Amino acid sequence: MKNLKISFAFLFSAFLVACSTPTVSSDDSDEIERISSDSEKTTSSSSVAAKSIYEAVEESGLYTTRDSVAAYLCKFDKLPSNYVGKNEGKSLYESKTGKTFEKWNFNPWTTIGVMIGGDTFNNHADNPDNYHPTLPEGNYHEADVDYSAKNRGTKRLIYQSDCVIYYTADHYETFSKLDVH
Repeated sequence: MKNLKISFAFLFSAFLVACSTPTVSSDDSDEIERISSDSEKTTSSSSVAAKSIYEAVEESGLYTTRDSVAAYLCKFDKLPSNYVGKNEGKSLYESKTGKTFEKWNFNPWTTIGVMIGGDTFNNHADNPDNYHPTLPEGNYHEADVDYSAKNRGTKRLIYQSDCVIYYTADHYETFSKLDVH
């Protein structure tokens, strides 16, 4: 009987913890949850979720998903601390694995504990090799999000200051503007 009481108490405690722990997740749909600039809900059916993500991100937090990193960029105007540039990522790979870096054929988050981001991404018509007509011309930064199991994948945020953020799920083929506030 004593074991039954202990088991019941454990299960009840686990239930309470699970039900009271907030979670933040990413949604793969093209519609990002929206937060209006005056902090009121918009008419979007997913605005409650976005407000939760925006309010949930903390400056000391580590984030990897499209929605959480976009909210972090809007809230703090910088990438989370778990992001490093490509050069630093290459150096970390070599120092942590003892192997010479050859290409990004590994998942940096699971292999070396970082996400790759912050490097410059320029989009200008006078440079046709790197010009993307579906993205407004300008100077941006890029950040990987939502890594696949084996490598960096194809999903990126392309961003400027003041919450100007575009998302590409197909490695720079198409872009959609994210409306985070």
